[in-house]
Amino acid sequence: MQTIVLLTFLQAFFFPVISDPLILSEGETLPQVILKLDDLKYEDGLVDPGWQQVIAYLRSESVVGTIGIIGSSLEEGTPAYFQWIKDRHADGFEIWNHGYCHCQWEVDSIRQREFQGPSAAEQYASLAKTQQLAQEKLGITLRTFGAPYNSTDAQTAMALEDLPDIHIWLYKESLAPTHKYLLPRIPEVNIEYPVHVPDFEQFRAGFEKYKIAKVLVIQGHPRSWVDDPTRFATFQRIVAFLKARQVHFTTPYAYYLAQQD
Repeated sequence: MQTIVLLTFLQAFFFPVISDPLILSEGETLPQVILKLDDLKYEDGLVDPGWQQVIAYLRSESVVGTIGIIGSSLEEGTPAYFQWIKDRHADGFEIWNHGYCHCQWEVDSIRQREFQGPSAAEQYASLAKTQQLAQEKLGITLRTFGAPYNSTDAQTAMALEDLPDIHIWLYKESLAPTHKYLLPRIPEVNIEYPVHVPDFEQFRAGFEKYKIAKVLVIQGHPRSWVDDPTRFATFQRIVAFLKARQVHFTTPYAYYLAQQD
């Protein structure tokens, strides 16, 4: 009896029914891919060279991705910085809310992060500030949120409920209920292993294992790839691999809208 129960569980886990919204349906052969690129801020009079290098490469390959913006940079930046972001938005890259400060601190020896520890009101203030600045400086309404460090809690869910312009939540960690559309993290399918270090072989192994997923959201940090040429070259290899597999590159909001049809 125990063997039958275990087998049933394994079948449900590894072979989900095709009605599962996260699993490819009959007739679909490849996942869609979202490049979740984190930590844009104002640097070196514009943006970090790593960002410039990565975006130029993606544009040359006609590949869209996403840009997680740190809201405080919209208070520090120049008109040239704002224009660079607006140009990327016009190119089809989605600009998304990556918090206001990307900060962490300790309270009574307990680590606090922007969206893990503070009250719902404090978290709402961070989110709303970035939304406001993006509208004011860029004329862009941010539709997607992803937390710094991917660290969130139940208070984050409460804060997001009061922000109707944000529809999508990337890499939600907590079990708190939410009405936002979730794009989950699959730790085995990533650009970087560990964080900041692209690894092609680990990525390929993860992709082959999870290619039955409807959508794969893969995370990277362009600022970390410029000083070591092998890191950027590995990212290029990953993109080339995905293009050879003929995946469809998309953005969170575009994917969300497509699911509403």
